[in-house]
Amino acid sequence: MKTLTWLEATHGDPALDDLWAFLADRVELLAAGRVATRLRHTAVDTGGIRTPANRLMSDAAILAAGLDAQDTSDAIVIGCWGAPTDAIRAACPIPVSSLPDGSVRAVGSLAKRAVVVTVAPSLVPIFGEDLDGLGTTGFLADRPVRAYAPESTHEDVVRAITDPTDLIARFDTVAERAVRDGADAIVVGCGYLAPIFTAHGYTSVLAHPDVPVLDCNRLAFEHALQLIQLDEAGISPTPGGYVRPVGARLDALLDAGRLFTRNPVGSH
Repeated sequence: MKTLTWLEATHGDPALDDLWAFLADRVELLAAGRVATRLRHTAVDTGGIRTPANRLMSDAAILAAGLDAQDTSDAIVIGCWGAPTDAIRAACPIPVSSLPDGSVRAVGSLAKRAVVVTVAPSLVPIFGEDLDGLGTTGFLADRPVRAYAPESTHEDVVRAITDPTDLIARFDTVAERAVRDGADAIVVGCGYLAPIFTAHGYTSVLAHPDVPVLDCNRLAFEHALQLIQLDEAGISPTPGGYVRPVGARLDALLDAGRLFTRNPVGSH
């Protein structure tokens, strides 16, 4: 059986072990016996992606974790938004997807005016730039990324594993406004909230059952499985589009990556 690594873009703070256990279980449920799964964290805490410097360091840590995981994985899903999908896809000779990549590919076939709702206003421009870079179709032209307020904390998310009432209310308020602006689908812009909402049956905007709330984790997982099937058929990223490092450049990249993975923590 093939193995899919779900690469979570934090160092796996032990204080959030309940969240990591929940996430690992939900990833396994997404697999439904089709592949083996494992949840892996980056080896260092880079402080998130909410400033350009942190984003750059986070991308490097995720890339290093991907390089380290490639020999024991048949596919990788970067389980976060703001993901360095292109870099890992070019560096690793296995199928790679991510929450934004999988969501964009699916939404292009499923919706005409989707909106991403995320967890903090500071993430809106970051996710918007990433969507632009992916060449999105199927998203609302005006403000395709929005956020609820007040932004949620990790403690809020851990509580939501058993009782998501508050976070659903925050999220749904913004989703409702997006529907009034013309949205025909809402994408969950958070790899933690998506499985929590799915587990508790929040799959459509409360006042609009015809407007789905799409689980970005499921979209990315299914995209990765499709890429595995294409890879088995001999269809993989083009060498002209995704230039892979070879020779001395590959050796230097692997050496640099090991600087981020010398003392990995939080792997599950």
